[in-house]
Amino acid sequence: MDELDHASRSTWLSAAASPRPLALVSTRSGDRENLAPITSISVVSNTPPLVVMSLSQTRDGKKRDTYLNLKENGECELQFLAANHKSATDADLAGKPIDGSEWELLDSEGPIHPLAVVVMKCRLIEDNPLPEGAVARLLTLRVEKMLVPSYLPPEDGLSILCQHGMDRLTPSPQDWGHIATHHRS
Repeated sequence: MDELDHASRSTWLSAAASPRPLALVSTRSGDRENLAPITSISVVSNTPPLVVMSLSQTRDGKKRDTYLNLKENGECELQFLAANHKSATDADLAGKPIDGSEWELLDSEGPIHPLAVVVMKCRLIEDNPLPEGAVARLLTLRVEKMLVPSYLPPEDGLSILCQHGMDRLTPSPQDWGHIATHHRS
């Protein structure tokens, strides 16, 4: 792996650990709402409800607004969008670097995207550097509240927007499934 350049290594890792759910992460700085599409997110604990998120820097070493806003006020929303073309287009637009709020690029004012299937309202509880010289930070978030479409948890998961490989935005798998019956306690 060390012999590969960054782009090749990234492509292989994205292809192997795929698809990954895409969340639009909304944060605030003063009265400005920001939005960023993030796929480096994972639930790591059910009790307490904890999610980790990795946030990198820009290519010129600048910390991203999402990170700076989280450090400033400690709050964010992880918005998992419906698996449709409009969601994919909005997620793509939200990744465009602009001087103002990314919401200005969308047909929505925020702070909650109208196509969000589920929203996790989170609080930052830990910020750690990644080892071995990585420029990204590993943030641990506590899910404080969820905005959901139903009081009944979905047994078969939700159909949400995912990233497959490096750049392909796609629905979560819906064609076939297998119910796992062997769980370790």
